[in-house]
Amino acid sequence: MTTEMRAAVVGIDGTGKTTVLRRMREQGDIAVVHAIRAHDDPDSPYAALSRALAGASAAADALGRVQLKLAVLYLQLCLYGPAERQAAREGRILVSDRHPLIDPLAYLPMFARAEREDTPGADVEAWWRRQEPRAARAVRDWLVTRTGSADPWPVGTDLLHRATRPPQDILDHFTRSCGVTLPNAVVLLDLPVEDALARTRGRESRGELHETADLLSLARQHYDAALDWLARTRPEVTVHRVDCRGRSAAEVTEAVRAAVTPRGARGARR
Repeated sequence: MTTEMRAAVVGIDGTGKTTVLRRMREQGDIAVVHAIRAHDDPDSPYAALSRALAGASAAADALGRVQLKLAVLYLQLCLYGPAERQAAREGRILVSDRHPLIDPLAYLPMFARAEREDTPGADVEAWWRRQEPRAARAVRDWLVTRTGSADPWPVGTDLLHRATRPPQDILDHFTRSCGVTLPNAVVLLDLPVEDALARTRGRESRGELHETADLLSLARQHYDAALDWLARTRPEVTVHRVDCRGRSAAEVTEAVRAAVTPRGARGARR
């Protein structure tokens, strides 16, 4: 089976990406990949490592260290390439929850604006201690595999420096690092920040480092700028925007499906 469409669903936290992708997966004819939380797919061969990385991300949130958060984000995005290649064999349409070439264009500049200290102090060791020992070993092994070092700090620092560079430089870096190409389409789920925050605050897990009104507003602005840049410079990538205000999950799911379904296949479902 040949994949005819690769699409990425993006947007700030709280816009409903995970819910929409779950509903699309349940419809049975679309392959789904989670770029950051591979374990949201229970059948993913990378689920265990993804859970370990989620724990490492939570530890970075607890310490409030942007460099550690970005280092983990990089390690999470590096799982995407093999997951996409596997999922591409499952259906003609492949949709991802976030994408390693799109989300850095929004989140790196956002994190670069966050308040931070530039020296790690004792926080790298504290970060390792906050992780469950077996999970920490998996994270350390993946870090060494991807960077050649067990020190996460330089990874995050490098990404903060890259955040100030032109979008093409960021795109080129993650293209090389993650071994992936741009999708055929990008669908932005748009929601006012106050509505998105209300949704994230209703979650059981603790909030992430960037889940504040100021930082999510920056991320929303950077998504707009990134997609405008893509529309100008990459005409082969179709950009869609879906306004989620006042719309049910079913309505948003249908809007996303319409955006990602090749024209000739739109009457095939049912």
